[in-house]
Amino acid sequence: MNLFQAGVVTVISAFFIGYLFIVNSRPGIKYGIPFIVQARSSFGYNGARIASLIRVLPAVFWYGIGSWIGAAATNYITETIWGYSNIWLYFILFQVLQTAIAYFGINSIKWFDSLLSVVVLGFLIYITVQLINVGGLKIADNWNTTGSWGMPFFAAITACVGVLITAIINNADLARYLENKPRYNTIGHFFGIVPMFVIMLVIGILAAAATGIWDPVQAIVSVIPNPIVAVAMMIFIIVAQFTSNLTINIKPPALVLMETFNFTWGVSVIIVGVLSIVTFPWLLITSSAFNTFIAFYSAFLGPLLGILIADYYFVHKQNFDVDALYKRDIKYNWLGLGSLLIGGVIGVFFLSISWMVSMPISAILYWAGYKVYPSYKSHKSNNEVEIPS
Repeated sequence: MNLFQAGVVTVISAFFIGYLFIVNSRPGIKYGIPFIVQARSSFGYNGARIASLIRVLPAVFWYGIGSWIGAAATNYITETIWGYSNIWLYFILFQVLQTAIAYFGINSIKWFDSLLSVVVLGFLIYITVQLINVGGLKIADNWNTTGSWGMPFFAAITACVGVLITAIINNADLARYLENKPRYNTIGHFFGIVPMFVIMLVIGILAAAATGIWDPVQAIVSVIPNPIVAVAMMIFIIVAQFTSNLTINIKPPALVLMETFNFTWGVSVIIVGVLSIVTFPWLLITSSAFNTFIAFYSAFLGPLLGILIADYYFVHKQNFDVDALYKRDIKYNWLGLGSLLIGGVIGVFFLSISWMVSMPISAILYWAGYKVYPSYKSHKSNNEVEIPS
């Protein structure tokens, strides 16, 4: 794709992600329930644990990947400036520090992310301006190259959305702490997610176009004017990886371990940290199958998200019987689990656009099941209680 097409992919992906965050946050805001409780409505009490495992397994992988990216970036900068290289030391330090911050609870994550988000935004803007100044002519040339509006275009959207689809699914874990006001949901998620996501994608695109280097860290370092800025850049990379991992990749699997095995928060955080190391992120991120990895898990996460949305908006009409969600009367909702499996398998056959195919298929199958099968229609009507907003 040329730069214009890459820009279109960025805008479409960002707005789509923002919209999905807003839509799937509503149950958490309205009822104050976490993701795993929301999932019980469509998958059953025990079935929700299966759904949550599908959600958190990629998070464990991304935790390790994020730490390795941060370690590699730190190692590249220290090697370039001071001639010192020890990526394994940096990787272990990343894991230990992130686990320590998360260990002290959700509030520590909240304050860490809030205080340092301004630092991240400031450096993102600086990097964008620097890339444009250094690679102006090369960027202009890349704008006019021949590109494709076919499968590569849609595959790019699939990959961009696939990176954050995990966070969209369990966003009730965070949204439940917002006040039950529509504008908090819409404004907070749209302006909190879309601009940052656009800037990050733009930086990756501009870095490759301006320098010809496809590794974004090396490309960014190559346009940094002096060692002082490079050190600041290293701090930015560390902060960016910490905030992403703490919010998206540590908290969800830790909560699932707490709910499923009755572990304490601290023990759960430590287990997640250890598991993220044994995913061997240093092998995965350098593998030619890395994009396939994203597309594969997106093939099943798409159906999971589609079913959650269909259940809340089309089956229950935005009204849950919250008390029923805490009962163990229905251990497995086979309609939800079956729809998830069918959609996921079909998505695998269309791997490059996996969730684009699998999400609507599973959502329609699930909704149709409640319309067609009397037992599910009866279950829905007996358990649906009108609760005012």
